[in-house]
Amino acid sequence: MSGDFATAGALGGIRGSLRRVANELEQQNHTASALAQQTRVANHWQVTAFKLQNERSEWKALSRRTLEALEKEEQVSADLRQQLAQAREALRVEKDRGWEELNELNERRNKLVRKSNRLIDCLTAIKAQPDNALALIAALEAELNGQKT
Repeated sequence: MSGDFATAGALGGIRGSLRRVANELEQQNHTASALAQQTRVANHWQVTAFKLQNERSEWKALSRRTLEALEKEEQVSADLRQQLAQAREALRVEKDRGWEELNELNERRNKLVRKSNRLIDCLTAIKAQPDNALALIAALEAELNGQKT
């Protein structure tokens, strides 16, 4: 009987050892499973980080191109503003010159009108006094020659 107890004790010890080994294996399996899960999570975040890094690079490139285009547009706008200012100044100068020419033409017209009026007055006087025609014409010529100088 004592052999049975010894065998039972040995079996109990073996059973306990097997339980511990099974528990350790279960813990190792659990640890391996948890490690695999953590590895999957880490891989997912690594892929996400890589995608975000690529997107950031794309956005940076787009921002740089947009900024360059904006700077070009600003330069074009500045050039156009300068051209507009130059065109306005040229128009103002041309307008002033046109007014000057108009004033000169008006002065010439007014002189011609005055001369014409004087001639009409002289003709009216000649009609009224045909005997004094030569004297009136001479006075008109002298007056017109005096205005030329």
